Amino acid sequence: MHDVIVVGAGPAGLYTALRTAEEGLDVVVLEEHEAVGIPTHCTGIVSGETNRLYKVSDEVVLNRPPSCLVISPGGRVAELEDPGEEIAVLDRAGFDRALAASVLEAGGAIRTSCRVDHISNGDWFVEVGRNGGERLRARALVLACGVTYRFHPWLGSRLPSPVLHTAQMELGASPAEKLEVHVGREVAPEGFAWLVPFRRGGRAHLKAGVLLWGDARAYLERFLARPSIASRLQETTGEPIRRLLPIAPVAKSYADRVVAVGDAAGLTKPVSGGGIFYSLLSAQFAAETLIEALAADDLSAARLSWYEVRWRERLMPEIRTSRRFRELLARLTDREWDRLVAALASDEVQSLIKRKARFNWHSPLILSMLKQPGIKSILFRSFFR
Repeated sequence: MHDVIVVGAGPAGLYTALRTAEEGLDVVVLEEHEAVGIPTHCTGIVSGETNRLYKVSDEVVLNRPPSCLVISPGGRVAELEDPGEEIAVLDRAGFDRALAASVLEAGGAIRTSCRVDHISNGDWFVEVGRNGGERLRARALVLACGVTYRFHPWLGSRLPSPVLHTAQMELGASPAEKLEVHVGREVAPEGFAWLVPFRRGGRAHLKAGVLLWGDARAYLERFLARPSIASRLQETTGEPIRRLLPIAPVAKSYADRVVAVGDAAGLTKPVSGGGIFYSLLSAQFAAETLIEALAADDLSAARLSWYEVRWRERLMPEIRTSRRFRELLARLTDREWDRLVAALASDEVQSLIKRKARFNWHSPLILSMLKQPGIKSILFRSFFR
């Protein structure tokens, strides 16, 4: 009988396991793939604030970009500089492996090639069944299985809604330093495309991807085929990694003896789709709640509901504001995108961005930008479309 079983060895699951193992609990992580960190679903951009939760080793940092270029359909460009937040592009597989090493060092266990196919909840334990017929029991269960939502009905929760589609691949490319975000309905309806430069093994590469509603693979192929992009690539495109991305939380992230964390709880930034920081933060709240509940020997839904109280109190104001802003952006025409990017490049808005922008907390900047006449008028029309 384990104290905690964690299903999924991404950042959310591993950090929950780390925090609970550090308290001396018997924790085992079950990962369905052969190795931790593979496949890599995430671009892996974080700020220095992540270090407050888990120290990011320089060994897994691929690039520290000085700025991000926002490029409109008509070629307008706004440059957003790093406001001193130590923005870093991570080797996501390396980051996950570092977290896994920390879990093992703290006394936790990790089992790979361990797909969980069945969960049952008893009076005194949760039982999970894996491929091969083996069954494991624990006093508590953490769902950290990302976008694998097969267990959510058992939680008594509907699936996260809405969701978007992503596709990403890594390619050899000409050297570059700055991030790029490309917007417009032809590029990525209701979303954006990105180019993230980095170096690996002495060679320059790009992480190229799209976040949108629709056929992400087809849009990524068209984006990479653009002459301005294709001329920078030094190898042919292959098969991208695709996944669903939730941009709203699940209705309920807990049940008797169970909590869901990170993407499994639908916790991502609605505007950018970023998930690492929210994963670690939700894992921290989950671990704190589980440690208290296990000590009290009370794993009831009523007790574990405090996990949801904690993350909702911290994240929901941010998520609500960001979702409403995303909905406005999703309705913009290409001509309005040109105007909006031009406004972002203005001295007045650039000054505002430098004062208000925070990588993990978008709402202060969003609320301030909505008061800017040039931006307010564009988004006002979008609101009534």
